[in-house]
Amino acid sequence: MEPSLITGSDYLLLLVYWVLFYFIFKFAKHFFPDNFLIQKYLIPGFFVKTSGAIFFALLVFYYYGFGDTLSYFRDTMILRQLLVEKKNSFIEIYTTDYEFLRDRFDLMGSVTESGFMVTKIALLLTYFSFSRFLITTFLMANLIYLGVFKLFQTFVYLAPTWHRFIAWIVLFFPSLAIYGSGIFKEPVSISAIGWIMFCSYKTFTEKKLSLLYISLGIFSIFLITVVKSYIIAAFLIPVCLFTTMHFINKIKSHMFRLMSLPILLILIFGLYTVLAEKIDESLGIFAVDKLSENVQGLNNQYNKMSTEDAGSNFEIGAIEPSLAGLIKKMPVGFVATLYRPFLWETRNVVMLFSTLESLTILLFTLYVIKKAGVLSFLKILFTNPVILFFITYSIIFSGFVGISSLNFGTLARYRVPVIPFYLMGLLLIYSKIVVAKFKTKANSHIQSNIVMTSQQTEQ
Repeated sequence: MEPSLITGSDYLLLLVYWVLFYFIFKFAKHFFPDNFLIQKYLIPGFFVKTSGAIFFALLVFYYYGFGDTLSYFRDTMILRQLLVEKKNSFIEIYTTDYEFLRDRFDLMGSVTESGFMVTKIALLLTYFSFSRFLITTFLMANLIYLGVFKLFQTFVYLAPTWHRFIAWIVLFFPSLAIYGSGIFKEPVSISAIGWIMFCSYKTFTEKKLSLLYISLGIFSIFLITVVKSYIIAAFLIPVCLFTTMHFINKIKSHMFRLMSLPILLILIFGLYTVLAEKIDESLGIFAVDKLSENVQGLNNQYNKMSTEDAGSNFEIGAIEPSLAGLIKKMPVGFVATLYRPFLWETRNVVMLFSTLESLTILLFTLYVIKKAGVLSFLKILFTNPVILFFITYSIIFSGFVGISSLNFGTLARYRVPVIPFYLMGLLLIYSKIVVAKFKTKANSHIQSNIVMTSQQTEQ
C-alpha cells in the first residue's frame, strides 16, 4: 500500500469535485425539460455511480492493498513522468506499440493492449484531476456514467412503463455501481456497450441517420474490440439470431417464413465457418483450443494459494479441448456467473454482497418462470427477437466467463457486462405475461358485460 496515492487533502478535493459535478448535471437537466428520464434519474444515478467508484477504490486501497485499478493508475503516473521528463511525447504514447513501452518502462498493470487502453484513458483524466487517484477515479466514473445512462434510456424505450425497475437493474444495481465504475476494463466495456445499444436503436429502430450516432457507435465498437474483444464475439450469434428473426417476422406468407428459416440458418452457419478463425482470435483466452489449458493453469495457480487467499475459488472440473467439451461446460459457467456464490459458499463479508446479489438474480429468474410457465416462457423467448438477443447473449457470455474465471471475486467484476441484459430479458418476458393476463381479464370482463346486457335485453 502506498500512502502517497491517497492523502487527507484528496478527500477535501473529492468533495469539491462532487459539488461541482452535481451542479453541472443539474444545469444539464435544463436542456432537456421534457425528458422524464433525465429529469428523474440523471442526478440520482450520478450519485450512485460515483459513490460506487469511490467505495471500490477505497476498498482496493485500504482492504486489499493491490488490484488492477491501482496498477493502471501507477502506470498512468509513469507515463506522466515520461512526459514531464520529455522521454516520450504525447503522440508517441498513444501510437507506440504497448509492448515497447511496457518492456522499456516497467508498466506493471498494462500487460496487454486492453489494459494499456485503460491506462491511456486514465492518463487523459489526470490532466483534470491533479494526478490524484481518487479524483481520477471520480472522473472515470462520470465518463463511464454517460454510456451507462444511454443503456438505461435504450432499455426504457423497449419497456417504458417499467422505468423504475430498469433504473434499478442498470443505474442502481450494486455490481454495476461498484465494479462497473473506476479505473479498469469492465467499466469501459459496459459504457461502450451502452453507447452501441443507444446508437443502434436511434439508427436502425428510429431511423435517425446521424453522423454523430454512427461515429459514436463505431468508436465504441473499436473500444470494446481493444478492451474486451470476447464481448463482441459473444454478441455475434445473438445479433445473427436477432437479424434472422427480425427478417422472418416481416415475411407475410407463412409458407415463405417456414422456407426462409432453414436457408438463413444455413447462411449463418456458413458465415461462422468462414469467420471461425477470426472469431477464435477475438476470443483470446476464451477460444476453444485455449480454454482447457487456461482453466488448468488457473487451477494450478489457485492450488498454490493459502487457504485464506483461496477462499473464494471454485472448481468446474476438466474441460475437453473441443467445441463439444466447451458446450457441455457452458451451463456450469452460466450458473457460476449469474447465480453463485451460493449462501453456503460465502467466506467473508465482501463475498456476502455478491452472494445476496446472486440470490436476488436467481429468485427473480424463478419468479418469472413460475409466473409465465415453462412453455410460455420458451414461447416468448423464441418468438421475440429482442428477448432472444438479450438471453442468448447472456447465456454465451456467462458460459464463457464462468468456466474461465475460477474465483468469485474476479467473477463479480467480469459479470458486469451481462447482468443488465439478463435481467432486462427476464423483465421483457414478465411484461409480456402481465400484458397477456391483463388482456385476458379485460376480454373476460367485456364478455361478461355483453352477456349481462343481452340477458337484460331479453327480459
